[in-house]
Amino acid sequence: MTENKMTVRFYKKTSAQLAYVEKLWENNPMLVDKMPGTRNAFINMLLTDYLSIIIKNQDGNNKVTYEDLKKKLLTPKNTQLEELKRNQYHLEDRINAMFYLLLISNKVLAENGGLKELGSMFEYGTPEYKIYHELMNLVDEDNKRLFASVRQKNKQK
Repeated sequence: MTENKMTVRFYKKTSAQLAYVEKLWENNPMLVDKMPGTRNAFINMLLTDYLSIIIKNQDGNNKVTYEDLKKKLLTPKNTQLEELKRNQYHLEDRINAMFYLLLISNKVLAENGGLKELGSMFEYGTPEYKIYHELMNLVDEDNKRLFASVRQKNKQK
């Protein structure tokens, strides 16, 4: 390996961060597979890894700016929050289905004068099961219409 000697002056913040990570890894060797033997090797390892990340994300992709990449790498991902959001949407769909079911049952009550025995909406083959799935399809279609109208309004702005 060829050595290119270079003198680098670090900002105080950068120097403090290097010292912090170096101390962190010395005190917790399980955080790094192999701790470099010298400070020079330590800085070279960090710089090589960082540059590899930049090259991997920007080489042949002129749409990824350095600022976007930095933001992506430094912004913590909260997968638990994303899962909660997805679950919330599913719950909203089920609540909407329940409202539709309530509307339909009230209509049937008004037309027939009362409720007959209800079967399980989760038991395959029952009329309630069929109604439940038809209601879920109705909610899906309703959501598609809503999102289409919102997109159209946003395009008009």
